[in-house]
Amino acid sequence: MNSLIEMLQRADAAQRLFLSGGDWISVADVRAAAARAAPHIRSVRGDAIFLHAASASNFVAGLVAAAAAGKSIALPAHAQPAYLAEIGCAKAELVTDEAFTDNGGESAIEVANLDPLLLFFTSGSTGAPKRIEKNLSRLETEARALNSLWGAEASHVTATVSHQHIYGMLFRIVWPLLSGRTSDDRAATYWEDLAGRLASSTLVSSPAHLSRLPPRADLFTPAPNLIFSSGQLLTPSAAQACNAAFGKPVTEVLGSTETGGIAWRRQTTPDAAWTPLPGVAASVDADGALSVRSPFLQADARQAAGDNAVFDADGRFRLQPRGDRVVKVDGKRVSLTRVEEALAHLPEIETAAAITLPDHKDALAAVVVLAQQGKARREQEGAFRLSRALRAALAETLEPPERPKRWRFVDAIPTDSQGKRVLATLRALFAENDPLAALSLDVRAQTDTEAELHFTLPPELIFFEGHFPNRPILPGVAQAHLAVLIAKKLWGDWPSDANLARLKFRRVLFPHDNVVLRLKRDAAIGRIGFTYTFGEIDASQGEIGGFKR
Repeated sequence: MNSLIEMLQRADAAQRLFLSGGDWISVADVRAAAARAAPHIRSVRGDAIFLHAASASNFVAGLVAAAAAGKSIALPAHAQPAYLAEIGCAKAELVTDEAFTDNGGESAIEVANLDPLLLFFTSGSTGAPKRIEKNLSRLETEARALNSLWGAEASHVTATVSHQHIYGMLFRIVWPLLSGRTSDDRAATYWEDLAGRLASSTLVSSPAHLSRLPPRADLFTPAPNLIFSSGQLLTPSAAQACNAAFGKPVTEVLGSTETGGIAWRRQTTPDAAWTPLPGVAASVDADGALSVRSPFLQADARQAAGDNAVFDADGRFRLQPRGDRVVKVDGKRVSLTRVEEALAHLPEIETAAAITLPDHKDALAAVVVLAQQGKARREQEGAFRLSRALRAALAETLEPPERPKRWRFVDAIPTDSQGKRVLATLRALFAENDPLAALSLDVRAQTDTEAELHFTLPPELIFFEGHFPNRPILPGVAQAHLAVLIAKKLWGDWPSDANLARLKFRRVLFPHDNVVLRLKRDAAIGRIGFTYTFGEIDASQGEIGGFKR
């Protein structure tokens, strides 16, 4: 295989790369998009651009144009203003899909730098974004290893994960393009988006989707050739459900942004062992901590993996509880892993996440998904009494500082599009008087005038309270208010007044509905327009403000 950029420069212009709806995006299309964006990218001050594109073809075009301009490419996980500020992205440095639609630009560009530096951002032990540097060649080396394992089975890529993370970039872009295969231009949000499209495909997904399969068996037949998952471990029950739905096991890939891929497994039996990827040398130290040396690492040195492991005689290994999630609570060292394991052993609890809350003197808190027994008790006793009972039940195994003081009961542990738990999102569930605290907002696109967000309406959302006790719905006025709150979160200002116009309500919104919210902002007159979409239906729309100037 050549390098990715070399392939894009030398390949036949008509070669197909990405599928968008029913239309193919070719090598020529990507070259043209790169040329259109080149003047804008070259004008960005500094040595790096921040590239965030929902379109994979635009993402690749931005990669090419940045390399031609001699710039590094920083890859923000999402485009919310607070997050961008946290990772040091100035507004002028952000390159989005809009940059590739300009009518101007150049006729063509040549790229001398075939190995640009990529800057990823991942959550460190504190939950704050941590910058990880990797040259593109490291991902290309890993793509060759993946192809040696599964190239004969792989085919057109469909996905539910973003290419802004290293896993999605590798499996949706670098590997398929280098091996001459094609990929969907955009990731699917819901399983229904993939209906009829999985046959003879390679599905790149995550536990966030694979642990929430809808009951419709027709969505998964015919099944993909390959199914990949990464970001977190699939639980044995989720792996079993996938085996039943797809008729074949999921291939899980263990790794991180720092290490790259480490190993893979297929859970045909519980606690299946992990097999190191080609070229990866994995070992444990005297304390059982796993570390790796591999050609996917940026530096030629051994890298800690953040897990403990026990090796079998055949060179495969099994993971043990992580040893690095230790915090101080009331002056005592507390293992969050130990707390989560104790919670999961209670018959009322299906799964749980343990965290600390800096705004509450680092109090220990638990975000809990209840089992059926727990749901029945909450209905009978209420959430407060249940939390007290659960804390008391932990006394048999945990010391007082290890027992959570604050509790939140949710339908699912909030995760990002890679299936990873995001500390800031978990902590937001405990924010006082924040109506948005229960929402996990996935910002897919944002400019100064428009935004698109995807989220699920959780039953604990405050606007469902009292509307109605036996059949809660999201009232129309609450939908408008929610749109205003989200617009304030994105852009930092309110509509000029509270007047509503052009309201239309076509479908009632219920708890657990997966919705898309599209916002339009006219800052000059202080107006916010909103549209909630459920599936193919525009459930509601309207405008707020813009009447008083």
